[in-house]
Amino acid sequence: MRKIEFVPVILTDVTDIFTIRIDNDTLTEFHKFLIMFKDTTNPYLKDDLFRIESAIKQIAQNGALESLFRPEGKMSDRVCAMPLLIKSRSKTIGTLRLYCIRISDKLLILGGGGLKTTDSYEQDDFLNKKVEDLQSIDIEIANLEKRTIIEDAIYNITIEID
Repeated sequence: MRKIEFVPVILTDVTDIFTIRIDNDTLTEFHKFLIMFKDTTNPYLKDDLFRIESAIKQIAQNGALESLFRPEGKMSDRVCAMPLLIKSRSKTIGTLRLYCIRISDKLLILGGGGLKTTDSYEQDDFLNKKVEDLQSIDIEIANLEKRTIIEDAIYNITIEID
């Protein structure tokens, strides 16, 4: 079992944005993603990173509106990806994807992500693992929602996933 903590990224009157820390790692999944691509010299990837950062700022101001996300995972979960709007390009360049769980307009949980060069995340072991982790987290959050209002409780909970 792995321990999952929820770490605040941006808290506003409109939306709370959290990320996850797995097994007391020094870095959160979102911070690992940022570090992985912060020094990229590829203009397409720089643009993707800028779009993701801009989307997060927009979400903090206006809410985690469903239209800002690309559904990923299964129909039964809330796993999605950013950025939604990207310039088309060849698979040799790829696109950045940041995976997250959109609980509601008021609560977003950022996970990890990476460079997508395949037709689907399932074809990439690294990206598939990021999505599977979020799917497991979403299941646990859904179980908690049966007992409490998660938007009020996320600050103080730790969960375990396989």
